[in-house]
Amino acid sequence: MIFVQTNQLKPGMIVGQAVMNDVSVIPLLLTDQKLTIRYIRKLRAMNVPGIYIKTKYSEDIVAQGFVDPALKQKITADLKSVCRNFVSKSAITSSMANTLIDVSSSLMDHILSKDEYILNMVEIKTFDNYTYSHSINVASLATLIGIQLGYSRVSLQELTSAGLMHDFGKLEVPIGIVNKPSSLTTEEFAVMKKHPTLAVNKLKSSMKISLTVLDGIASHHEKYDGTGYPNGLSGANIPLCGRILAIADVYDALTTARSYRPAWQTKDALDFMASNSGTHFDPDILNAFFKTISVYPVGTMVKLTDDSIALVIKNTPGCMLDPVVRILSSKRSDMGTEFDLAKTADLHIVKSIDADSEIPMEIFE
Repeated sequence: MIFVQTNQLKPGMIVGQAVMNDVSVIPLLLTDQKLTIRYIRKLRAMNVPGIYIKTKYSEDIVAQGFVDPALKQKITADLKSVCRNFVSKSAITSSMANTLIDVSSSLMDHILSKDEYILNMVEIKTFDNYTYSHSINVASLATLIGIQLGYSRVSLQELTSAGLMHDFGKLEVPIGIVNKPSSLTTEEFAVMKKHPTLAVNKLKSSMKISLTVLDGIASHHEKYDGTGYPNGLSGANIPLCGRILAIADVYDALTTARSYRPAWQTKDALDFMASNSGTHFDPDILNAFFKTISVYPVGTMVKLTDDSIALVIKNTPGCMLDPVVRILSSKRSDMGTEFDLAKTADLHIVKSIDADSEIPMEIFE
């Protein structure tokens, strides 16, 4: 399967991976379904950046989301239930805390059951239920970082829990501020900056939620150079859990489409984060994070130094910038030729194929 940007989709293309709609158990698109103009317009309206398409040149590429769709729907339903009660109560109840602990355990165990702890596919995200999807993604990314850092199961579950709950305080912030499509005013931002503290004030009543989790939630918007909020902490004074959540939070936000901007491509997001190492982010933790993310995920199209268009078919740990690729269009090589770019001195990736790029439509025939 090949990941194709939404504005490059054409009627008649065959869906390679079902596209889930977070507000329904029924997929928006089914595997093997033929695209129509109507469905393409709907994908654009939902700000879906792209989907996987079947071609004869990518039959051996199987797209598998990092979190099983059924588990994600179950976690989403549980989070929704807790969040509804969270708003109406002055403190978290024992039942709510138990649900959150069970959910975090399920997600952590699911991640630990993987053969490799790396995000190697483009996640297809819809605009619906951003809050819940974002929480699950941040929890997953934080857990992956913890695995890279050698955390114990107990510490990993704390990271997962903190990720799931890190934005609970936004439930206390007016929805008009949370979802504002333009820049916040000084007064609005002052309200937004309270959300970590608002979450902790409700969660701390439960003996089942550890101080590590609370500290992580409280500090996930602190910056390594001390310019973050709510307390302007810096360096090692920021709790380790908070430093991990900061990285997971920013990455998922950048790579998710919002009403006011498209999703960033993986490479662009990682470049931006690298440029903020030591200022926004803890450099050591950021390096651990980079080991969990494929710069060019399997199934994505890239342009090479000889102007060939190729498909990424395999990523090798330690060589994330130079994956194994399969030629889709080239004046120099036959279609279907494979190159391990880590072993090819004169051939490298110039860029990912973005929404404005020309792609060889004959590969979809």
